[in-house]
Amino acid sequence: MIFVLRTGIPWRDLPKKFGKWSKIYSQFRRWIIKGVWDDALKKLYLEFSDCEYVMIDSSIMRVHQDGSNPKGGQYRQAMGKSKGGLSSKIHMACDALGYPLSCIITGGEKHDSSQATALLKRHLKQDSFALLDAGYDSDDIREFVNNQNSTSVIAYRKNKLNIPEFDKHIYKERHKVENLFQKLKRFRRIGTRYEKNHDLFKAIVSLASILLYIKY
Repeated sequence: MIFVLRTGIPWRDLPKKFGKWSKIYSQFRRWIIKGVWDDALKKLYLEFSDCEYVMIDSSIMRVHQDGSNPKGGQYRQAMGKSKGGLSSKIHMACDALGYPLSCIITGGEKHDSSQATALLKRHLKQDSFALLDAGYDSDDIREFVNNQNSTSVIAYRKNKLNIPEFDKHIYKERHKVENLFQKLKRFRRIGTRYEKNHDLFKAIVSLASILLYIKY
């Protein structure tokens, strides 16, 4: 499974030394159904994460032609058309140490801020700081963060008239979520989306996140 994640190789082309590809793939799917990947990631971030800062960002992954015709249609499998063609977008939350917390997968056409509140609800704690770039410049998001007794550290758009105050020193820490995406995209199965199904792609992202925690 890790070999597929790192190399992007099709499941059918797994070297024989790993065993029969169909059994490995079936086991991967069974663990998705049982929630193994999500549960393992959750246990890791509950044990080791530092949510003093919660940072959110998103990144687009282009869909490979082999994954572009999924059963049930592209929209149901979190694929959409953006400037780069058919793509998916990973909306990721990470902690103050730059470790992944959880993600939401959407079509590539979805705005960055569309999943911000959902991710903040999962991970924002009292007295936390929410660090977001100007793509999340929204009074609604700021209000949500403030209502959680947390502090919003959100950059503003250049054309904004009423410029809100935010701590630029703390905001510098936001580079960690960008670094996280760089690490995730080193796994070729994430840098390009090959999976037809949303649940498969999300499990791939979860597996990569787990490996970052255990420094595999």
